Amino acid sequence: MNWDVIDYKHIKVINKLLIQCKKKYATFKYIAQESGLDGLSDYPGFKLEVLKGKLSGLYSIRLNIAYRVVFDVK
Repeated sequence: MNWDVIDYKHIKVINKLLIQCKKKYATFKYIAQESGLDGLSDYPGFKLEVLKGKLSGLYSIRLNIAYRVVFDVK
């Protein structure tokens, strides 16, 4: 399964992240594109969460305590 990671809409926010978060985001993109949701759940550095409430149906991973990536699997 190949994913398309569309981040061009939020590139200004991504560029303002800490270097540590940028590296983890780059790792997230690589794993998501290569192995999909299964790869993200197997990777020990990410805490894959299914969101509830207004964001039900979406997933998230944490870059650090302050930042997370929210995404949808279609």
